[in-house]
Amino acid sequence: MKKKTLLIKAAGAALAIMASGAMAQDWPAKPVTLVVPYTAGGSADAIGRRLGDVLRKESNVTVIVENKPGAGASVGTDFVARAQPDGTTLLLASTSPLTIFPHLAKTNYDPMKDLTPVASVAVAPVAIVATKALPVQDFAGLIEYAKSHPDGVRYGTPGQGTVAHIGMSAVTAQTGTKMLHVPYRGNSQALTDGLGGVVELLVVNSDVVLPHVVSGALKPLAVMAPQRLAAWPDVPTMAELKMPQAQYYSNFGVFAPAKLPATVAQPLQAALAKAVASAEFQDLLAKSYLQPGTATGEAFAKQVQAEFANNARIIKEGNIKAE
Repeated sequence: MKKKTLLIKAAGAALAIMASGAMAQDWPAKPVTLVVPYTAGGSADAIGRRLGDVLRKESNVTVIVENKPGAGASVGTDFVARAQPDGTTLLLASTSPLTIFPHLAKTNYDPMKDLTPVASVAVAPVAIVATKALPVQDFAGLIEYAKSHPDGVRYGTPGQGTVAHIGMSAVTAQTGTKMLHVPYRGNSQALTDGLGGVVELLVVNSDVVLPHVVSGALKPLAVMAPQRLAAWPDVPTMAELKMPQAQYYSNFGVFAPAKLPATVAQPLQAALAKAVASAEFQDLLAKSYLQPGTATGEAFAKQVQAEFANNARIIKEGNIKAE
């Protein structure tokens, strides 16, 4: 009887292993919907569509990219959070809907419990650049000028509560300076006023200002990115300036609903790693002045958690409100 029981248990264990292997091999069981919670045409949309194309070619995965914009990207994020955790409904977004927006407005999802960070795939650096209205040559000069001219430095960002705004709030808090935030509706409007000298400083995506730095109309002072930009090898990062908590950038990642089984997470991460390493995806990064993703799996999840806590502190201390 004891021998029979052991045989039954052994058979059960074998079946469990076979089943888990089958699940891993069968992923995805149906076409994958990759939700981009922004309007078409932006950086996230371009990254999502290229990622979808590469997954189709490299891993023979059927991917449907679907834009679901609205409410600070929370509409699309909530849609994915409510989906079945089978790896066939995924989110391609910056970390902002998880780490910034929930501190500014009520969301239907719990950003730290309802989603699984799978992999960071690309980083869009944010640059701090001086306009012709600001007579400084480097970041140290900016801080010195700001201290001697309280509220005399106006900095334009793509909007209230953006990574650029949060990052500059961290800068002013750490340096003890007072600078005046001028929120715009997007990078392009901020750039127009920056080139016209309406504001002293621009804090926007680096790709937006690159041509104007080349022409000499704008001067880069620092980059809020994990590493220096290839185009500006002499411009320091915030970490190099001893301000790691002001290291802000758009970190685009793939997220899944919570409770994603390992049998789904593992082949999904492998497929994403293969897609991101492809020449086609790397070409997008190079041409769009994007940097590689920061981490995958548990390491990426820890980054998101740390970012959530850091943003909560900065938003509270800076009394930052939604528009």
